[in-house]
Amino acid sequence: MKYQKRIPQPRFILSAVAVAVLALTNGAAAQEAPMQRVEVTGSSIKRLASENALPLTTIKSEELVNRGLTTMSEVAVALTVASTNEPVGGGGSGTMINMRGLNTNRTLVLLNGRRLANEALGDSSVNVDVIPMAAIDRVEVLRDGASALYGTDAIAGVVNFITKKSITGVTLSASGVKPEASGGGSQKRFGFVAGKGSLADDGWNVYTAFDIQRRDSLLQRDRPNITDPDKLLSLGGTPFTQNTSGGASSPANFTIYRNGKSANITGNPYFAAGCVTPYAVQTTVPSTRTNANGGKTCITDPTYYPELLPQAQQATLFTKGSLAHGDGKVLTIELQLAKSYIDASDAPQPFGASTDYDRLTASRQPLMITKASKWYPGGSGGVPAVAGLNGEDLALTWSLDELGAVTNHDEQENHRLVVADEGMVAGWDYRAGVSYAYSQRNIGFKDNFVRTPGLYAGVANGTLNPFGPQDAAGAAYLESISADGMDYRKADVRYYGADVNFSRTLMDLKGGALGLAVGADWHRETFEEQVDMLANEVVYKVSGTPGANPSGARRVAGMYAELDAPLTKELNVNVAVRGDHFSDFGSTFNPKASFRYQPMKEVMLRGTVSRGFRAPTLPELYGTPRQLVPSSSNWDDPLLCPSATPGVAGTGTLTTDPRFANLGLDASRVCNTRLTTLTGANPDLGPEKAKTYTVGMVVEPVKNLVASVDFWKIDMTGTIAQISEETIFGNVDQYGDLFVRNPDGTLQYITKTRLNMGGLRTQGIDLNVAYVYPTTNWGRFGFSLDGTFTDKYEGQNEVGGPWNDSVGKNGALSTAATSANTYIFKWKHQARVNWSYGPFFAQLTQQYASSYEDTNALATQKPGQPFYNVIDPYRVYNLSTSWKFGKGIKVGFGVNNLFDVDPPLSNQRLSSRVVFARNVAKPIGRTYTLRADYSF
Repeated sequence: MKYQKRIPQPRFILSAVAVAVLALTNGAAAQEAPMQRVEVTGSSIKRLASENALPLTTIKSEELVNRGLTTMSEVAVALTVASTNEPVGGGGSGTMINMRGLNTNRTLVLLNGRRLANEALGDSSVNVDVIPMAAIDRVEVLRDGASALYGTDAIAGVVNFITKKSITGVTLSASGVKPEASGGGSQKRFGFVAGKGSLADDGWNVYTAFDIQRRDSLLQRDRPNITDPDKLLSLGGTPFTQNTSGGASSPANFTIYRNGKSANITGNPYFAAGCVTPYAVQTTVPSTRTNANGGKTCITDPTYYPELLPQAQQATLFTKGSLAHGDGKVLTIELQLAKSYIDASDAPQPFGASTDYDRLTASRQPLMITKASKWYPGGSGGVPAVAGLNGEDLALTWSLDELGAVTNHDEQENHRLVVADEGMVAGWDYRAGVSYAYSQRNIGFKDNFVRTPGLYAGVANGTLNPFGPQDAAGAAYLESISADGMDYRKADVRYYGADVNFSRTLMDLKGGALGLAVGADWHRETFEEQVDMLANEVVYKVSGTPGANPSGARRVAGMYAELDAPLTKELNVNVAVRGDHFSDFGSTFNPKASFRYQPMKEVMLRGTVSRGFRAPTLPELYGTPRQLVPSSSNWDDPLLCPSATPGVAGTGTLTTDPRFANLGLDASRVCNTRLTTLTGANPDLGPEKAKTYTVGMVVEPVKNLVASVDFWKIDMTGTIAQISEETIFGNVDQYGDLFVRNPDGTLQYITKTRLNMGGLRTQGIDLNVAYVYPTTNWGRFGFSLDGTFTDKYEGQNEVGGPWNDSVGKNGALSTAATSANTYIFKWKHQARVNWSYGPFFAQLTQQYASSYEDTNALATQKPGQPFYNVIDPYRVYNLSTSWKFGKGIKVGFGVNNLFDVDPPLSNQRLSSRVVFARNVAKPIGRTYTLRADYSF
């Protein structure tokens, strides 16, 4: 791959003022065919799709293929109105759509207009990876949110995945993605769709769509451009360095203890020989540290184990049966099954004072070896002696490189059954259905995990050798304390729903028939989680609270009414109101209104206003009990290790305040370390409320050219979020009350539970354009662009507090979690040019994201200061082509990341290291795609 800044690239697009895609129909036959009234996302009244006043984007399945999108994850990431990250690293929860950067739990995802079960652990968002791509007919994106039809919790918007109504015949498809660079990351996909029966002729249709895909793991060492020390240092960041004293050392490093306290003298039996280990694989390198707690030590090569993309596999099955009955009525049954897993690898399990021993209390304790062990340096076990070591007790830091990388197994299952009927009765169009959905997630240890107390005991009694390969007794002992193959965390979510809708026309107005729709829905949702005490024994790479079994349930009943009034041929007004009753939050009523004004054929004006209401999720209220856990990043205790810049870890010094002179403070426990935090559910949370406004214009100045511009504005109050650690340490004076201390001044914990905070307000413009130019001799040419310009993204950390704008930088409040960053781009678009000529089709797509400020340690940092970085505008080109051979065979070839542009490096410090900007780029480089479809 090549470094982005050195690549000259074609820039066939763009000013920041252009306009996004409305679907274009082309050809005389299409124009002459009778237009059918259909139900569109966002309304319960059937109408012509072209009549819709709502800002709705429709993407056909053919366009998804033409863009070279092979997975639902790629479809979600490609939506320009979203700030969706494709899972990397662990990424076990799957792909969640994040519209407007408002977080995934404020985006409503539907399948055929009905809800799915949320991903089980968070129970707040739908994992779109479980949706069957092979059965998708189109994707409809409602960009104004707060839907009176589906629920007012859709504050950011609605994404409705709609499957094909009926299918006859069989289509087999296979595709592969192969990176140009060596290493992993390859993808393979196979699917089929088979159907029989005609609703029109036979009165029935049944079809099944099956899809299975697999992605191979990609290790960081296979992409050295991402870990180039010179590039990382150019950010003012910390490269992957040997200058560390962490627990990743094998064979073990030691610290001499005298009279039960560290003497700050360190070493390793193999340091003198250049850290050449006795293991079969050499993963250890000399540490370059020379100061105390790091001198003469060996560490695990920090570039050897990290994984950029984990191994993943998923299978989806969707079956739909339709039966015509009565006069135009259709009964349907849908069954959706999905199963996926992610096996994420990481560095071997570490042990010692720098790692947790007890997760429940976030406590640590030294891993000790005494001269009574035959494995003591210079003892009978053959471990090399160390000069100056006189039999003192040794505290160890040791990682099990002998076993190899650890692998977590993360498995998800998702089931859904829908029985629905629709048709007409007594002059009313009706739609009714019942549904059941189930989501389960199991997380466990796959390879090379052992129980922490057992390992400590094995070192203490001399069975385990921390300085070299195990003998037979040691190997058998490691096997006896293994946790491999065991699940430690399970969660499931169940959804039961019923809905009914009636709509009809009432009377004729000047512009057409007055339409009325009324409806009701009910659903019950349950959430349950269990974390085994095994998690407290293994500690490393586990989540949740060992021994906890949180659960919760909620019932929601809603009623709504919608009135569609074509007051004149030019002006249409739509009003709706929805009332919901929550079993735990009482009742709420929220209106929505929209208008459509078309003074001439070439111009249409539209607008909406609505009110939203989102209750806290069940895990936010009743999930993991409040618990003490280590902070997600290293920090300096602002009282015991004060710093002039507390937001930058490692800049503090151990206090000399005489009040704390008798505490025997250890710098490693209070400086540049993981501090204890209090996290967990909050049963006292209140709901979030929102107001959403849109106003826009659609124009068709010439034939086959359609353009639109829509202004949107969302104002939220009572936003549910955690204050990020970066925010707390960036202003310790303001948030000093969050530091809870013991009487002697030592830190007990930092409060980091979820709270109803201040407000959030954001606004911007969606700009869309599409043009098709048919010719007689050279085929058809097309151009389209989807773009979103965000003008404002302001949040408050508390009611009445200052508003902080996050456009062009990460918005910590929006994520409702401290472990991820949502970046708010000033401008983001997808632009496409295509050409079709007979059986041949080609399309070039550009994905673009504007420049933004990286996750710098302090909001006040300026260029040239440490850890300050700005990500340059990032653009990637994808090329896809296809050729139809006769009636039944279609072959496609494509190149993604056509110019092999490196992902921008970022100081967001995931896993406390500088990494690539995963919110705009993949680490995989240029890839080649091949796809074949055979229909018969």
